[in-house]
Amino acid sequence: MVKFFVDAFADMFGDELTKNNLNLAPSKLQCGKNIIEFDGYSKKPSKSVLEDVRKNKYSIVHITEQEWYDFFAKYLKDGDDVVFFTISLKLFSDGGEDLMAAFTELGEDFPQRTVKLVNTKTVSRGTSNIAILCQTYYNSKKNLESAIKFATDLSGQFVTAFVVDDVSFLSSNPILQKSGSSLMGSLIGMKPIISIDKEGNFKLLDKSRGFKAGVNKLFSIAKTNGENIADYTFSIVYADAEEEAKTLKNKFMELVNENEICFSPTSLNNMTIVGPKFVGITFHSK
Repeated sequence: MVKFFVDAFADMFGDELTKNNLNLAPSKLQCGKNIIEFDGYSKKPSKSVLEDVRKNKYSIVHITEQEWYDFFAKYLKDGDDVVFFTISLKLFSDGGEDLMAAFTELGEDFPQRTVKLVNTKTVSRGTSNIAILCQTYYNSKKNLESAIKFATDLSGQFVTAFVVDDVSFLSSNPILQKSGSSLMGSLIGMKPIISIDKEGNFKLLDKSRGFKAGVNKLFSIAKTNGENIADYTFSIVYADAEEEAKTLKNKFMELVNENEICFSPTSLNNMTIVGPKFVGITFHSK
């Protein structure tokens, strides 16, 4: 049996994981002395949790090479093949070195099994979209090698852009610290629009004086840079900004069918990176 895994930062939750026959890779957050293992929940975080995120009380716990190895090895020992769709490796605190090392070792220790790491070069629903499309392709063709090639070819074709309410998060989070610190001077009083580009890099795409105005700019960005938007699931994710996200969804319904729009709250994992309030989009880019 083939086990397809999606990254815990891919904004895919319990019911949707089951429906698409996908599994969740490990992730850990720390708040004070508490370690939280993300398990695919979909409930909205409480106000107290949002306040703790706002105060930077949450941090991402690094998954070691041994932890990655042990997690996937148990499936390989059971005779399963493993395909893992990860967010851009450039967004890992170590550039994905421990993860890549674990998969290299797994491939050596289980040569009779397929052990594949797919760097989607994106984040959030971009990673989810590629995983879903690969699973659909595999179910149709029943050929794992060609399904993995299909997914690899899609990697780098999805761009994620999001407007952030609190710019201070960009300078306080270790993953974005270098870029965030360099942007702070030009973003005082502004709402940054950040993108994960086709190479998986974090960069400032635009800025706005207000949060709602920034959300509106996401529509223009997708119309300008999108390609074949209606041919792929278009995604909107949000944190503590459902009203603004719904307004954006209504605008996109002028371009795509409602069934082709994925609309969902983001995970606590991603709020830990970019803050407790934001709206993001993922689309197929030129």
